Amino acid sequence: MTKKYLLLFNLIFTINIYSFSGHITFDQSMTEKDWDFMPSINNSFKSSESTYSEIYLSSSNFGLKATVTDFFLRLDRTSHPKILDLNAESNEIEFSYLFDNQNKKFSIALGRQESDDQFVECYTFSSITIGFCEDARLSISNDKDKYTPLNNSNILLLSGENNYIKLNFNSILELFNLYQYNLFFEYVENDFNWLTPGEEISRNQGFLYNHRYKGQKVGNIIENSLSILPQRESWNTYIIGLSTTTYYNIFNNLYFLIEPTLILVEQNGYSQISDINKNNFKLKSGLVFATENIQISLYGEFYQNNLYGFEHISFNQRSEHHFDSNFGTLGVQLKYTF
Repeated sequence: MTKKYLLLFNLIFTINIYSFSGHITFDQSMTEKDWDFMPSINNSFKSSESTYSEIYLSSSNFGLKATVTDFFLRLDRTSHPKILDLNAESNEIEFSYLFDNQNKKFSIALGRQESDDQFVECYTFSSITIGFCEDARLSISNDKDKYTPLNNSNILLLSGENNYIKLNFNSILELFNLYQYNLFFEYVENDFNWLTPGEEISRNQGFLYNHRYKGQKVGNIIENSLSILPQRESWNTYIIGLSTTTYYNIFNNLYFLIEPTLILVEQNGYSQISDINKNNFKLKSGLVFATENIQISLYGEFYQNNLYGFEHISFNQRSEHHFDSNFGTLGVQLKYTF
């Protein structure tokens, strides 16, 4: 993260030289399972954290924005893998056209989100734990080159990424206290992959496949678990959304922020296992201290259906049953305008 911040500061100095206008923003939000005042979260959830950095430049009728987001999610489970971390980084660049009255803006954003590889030492396939931990009843490895990344010490490797394009129309109004609204459309291509030598057992159906454990064939146990891993075939997500932002002046430089966002979500080419939602609603509200150049915000966010449609890297067949519960975060944001 340090290198990213240094790059942003260097850009600020360059901006001052060439007299661009714009802003730079840093945002940090997080939530913990132990926070009883937050919305209920599924039993596997432990914590989540998101760090967001943004720089925006504008000159005449054109604008350019670059953002970097680091997303972290930790799960604590009763079965293996008992601890599972998701680390993902998003990079986005947005080109915008500002209409002559400066109250309306159209933009196109291109982005990519990629997760770190998740290595799983042990995995509980239904009733049997396979892998290389103390609880493992069976260890499986394979000498094929394709399984080299597992290092003969992991039973499963998971990876994921997505690429997206987003169209935004933004307008500022002063009708019924509505300060700003944003209408957007997003197209996302999702790609997940996984690697496990257990797949060889399922494919070959040899001795180990037919070996019985607690009345079940080991091969059938493995096949049932593999069927709920993320699908390897790419699928697309379509999102239409509307958000509004309103600032109510409380006292001098202190404001109350309210920002609702409604999205409609459609998955194309996705093999769903259970029922999934077609929409999500997010409400962001908080206190904002604002001067001519500095804006400091303390806020909370509420999601009706977890992070569905907002953090695409977290949604797949393994997690889809968790996206019907509420989710919430607390955050702080610092914005400098020049």
